[in-house]
Amino acid sequence: MRGGEVDLTVVLRPMTRGDLPDVARWRAAPHVRKWFGADGESDLAAVTAHYGPRIDGTSPTRMWVVEANGRSVGWVQDYRLRDYPEYAVLTPDPEAVGVDYAIGERAFTGRGVGTAMLRAWLRSAGERYPDVASYWSAPDHRNVASLRVLEKVGFEQGAWFDEPQRDGSVATVVGCTFRVTRHAP
Repeated sequence: MRGGEVDLTVVLRPMTRGDLPDVARWRAAPHVRKWFGADGESDLAAVTAHYGPRIDGTSPTRMWVVEANGRSVGWVQDYRLRDYPEYAVLTPDPEAVGVDYAIGERAFTGRGVGTAMLRAWLRSAGERYPDVASYWSAPDHRNVASLRVLEKVGFEQGAWFDEPQRDGSVATVVGCTFRVTRHAP
């Protein structure tokens, strides 16, 4: 692994409101803002308004903190696509579970954390969503690192399409699908 890191332990834990200052800092980092900027401001008040309901369980999206060797370094969110009909119609399987993620600590990018994070997420998602046939992610078509990580863990690239963003813009994304039956033990 680059950076001299030999042993890498990556786990996911439920996000709490106490994690929101880190999330705000990560969202403000240039390497994250580039891909999540359309989600709105990255100050603590905006991040709390955006992610608080997800943490509190009043939104269908669930939030997870990524820890690498005991240090919080990023987040993962997942949701059933059918709970967001405006996005579900853009996918090949509206019953799939969607996943979005970011490594907020720049020093932990390019070191295998993304791959380990998604593998950990896939294991936990299989337990939380035993009835799901596929998982879905749609990174920006220019986000080569994200597309590479998805491919490493078994996602297959599909159609490119324009996805409406919260700020009114449109992003061209690549729909990537992980078919659970292809990867069953």
